[in-house]
Amino acid sequence: MPEKHSRPKPPATIADGKFELGKKLGAGCFGEVYRGTNKETSGDIAIKTEECNSSAPQLAKEYDMLKTLRDPKPVQGFAECFAFRTEGGYNLLVMELLGRSIEEMVQKCQGRFTPKTTSIIASQLLHRIEYLHAKGLVHRDIKPENFMFGIKDKVHHIYVIDFGLSKKYWDKGKHNAIKSKLSLTGTARYASINAHMGVEQSRRDDLEAIGHMFMYFLRGSVPWSGLEARTKEEKYRKIMDKKKDTPLPELCAGYPKAFENYLDYARHLDFSTKPDYDMMQDWFKQVNNEFGVTAAWQYQWFENGPPGPGGVAALVPLEDRAKIYQPDEEKPIQANEGGKKAKGGGGCLCFCGGKANVRE
Repeated sequence: MPEKHSRPKPPATIADGKFELGKKLGAGCFGEVYRGTNKETSGDIAIKTEECNSSAPQLAKEYDMLKTLRDPKPVQGFAECFAFRTEGGYNLLVMELLGRSIEEMVQKCQGRFTPKTTSIIASQLLHRIEYLHAKGLVHRDIKPENFMFGIKDKVHHIYVIDFGLSKKYWDKGKHNAIKSKLSLTGTARYASINAHMGVEQSRRDDLEAIGHMFMYFLRGSVPWSGLEARTKEEKYRKIMDKKKDTPLPELCAGYPKAFENYLDYARHLDFSTKPDYDMMQDWFKQVNNEFGVTAAWQYQWFENGPPGPGGVAALVPLEDRAKIYQPDEEKPIQANEGGKKAKGGGGCLCFCGGKANVRE
């Protein structure tokens, strides 16, 4: 009987010893994630690994995506990448170490968040997705596992991760054309109704999926969870039908009206319409004000005060941030330091107050 060859281990050090591999943190469809150390700074890092002969390599794309999202300057809510290397038969992505996912925090909070915590999260997530959309991209796999909190003084910062299913909706100076009869892409529990129906995804679909996620946070489950079916196709159809048949006033009953308004707005957006992110932010700003929210760290798990003895890193206040311009939004003409006129734009994320295509 032929001897089985064991899987080679990732290299213990990377980039001529600059980064050192540590304890394994987890694994995904792409490979494994390790805690590591930057030997030059003694700082903690994360190292994602995938074998070079992987049938569907992802790390190079993720590296390019994160570099694009953080260009021309670092932006809150998107992990910093320190290096991408191919060594010892592995692709290795060295990046900022993050903390728990939102899904982990849901479970830590007995399966649901308070309206106050959900509203704080909503404000921050809307800025994240607005920035992603400003780069001409839609995420297409919105789920609690794909949003993570930072560590140390950024333990209240929310990061967007996993761009494996992300796609350009804006290319060569125009919005993509609408298509139909497509396979469902994303996570069925949170996917938009149009995504279930096989319609090409755009900004509206990310927003609707986020709204479904909010209701999962508040309720602990959604009416289309746990449906029995003989096949995946039947299950996805039942999920779609339940989403369509559940009235929003019923789905959102007992919670601040902002959540129903948000989902209703997202579901009625046209395919290529630019969402009114400021209006949606105003809805959750009002909820935050009603709950007395004055800082971005005031989640239910920090009821006794801000995390850590060293304080927290502030999120950029809404009134101080540069405008985030969408690709289809006219930018005003501004004067630069030399007196010449230049188009304005750019922006950073902020908070006011502070594989298979289908995944179940």
